Amino acid sequence: MHFKQLSPTIAIMAKTRAQTIGRWIFASLVASLTLFNALGFEHWSYAEVIIWSFIALLSWHLLFARRRIQFDLKQQLITINVSSLYPLTQQVIPINHIAAFQIRQRLGQPHRYDLLIVMDTQIEPLRFQYGDLPQMKKLGQEISQFCAVPLLFD
Repeated sequence: MHFKQLSPTIAIMAKTRAQTIGRWIFASLVASLTLFNALGFEHWSYAEVIIWSFIALLSWHLLFARRRIQFDLKQQLITINVSSLYPLTQQVIPINHIAAFQIRQRLGQPHRYDLLIVMDTQIEPLRFQYGDLPQMKKLGQEISQFCAVPLLFD
């Protein structure tokens, strides 16, 4: 995951290449299966057509899924937008309520780590990103410096 500063107030995290390639492979596979099976729709029941339509729609959502994170230092906000063919969700986190960023090992996965946001108003931290340790350390240090919030290692 790459973290780049676009202006003094906004930074965006781009999606990784592996995520993009994986979505394209999955969506292509489902789209080709749907097209292959579409040739025989006259022999199918309505339930089978609806099931394949639902699977095709889900594959398009996975193909166009995008997670965009904006850091606005003027308004002291981190905004996380998740969208696909249309906006799905938006989460707004006030930077002044962040006590720290924390790197913690994932349960049951010895080589995977979570980058968490520890809020001063919540007991349970928010999961922000996950990956291997060097990647999470680099990303955590960049974000903690950018937001002027400490980084903790678990």
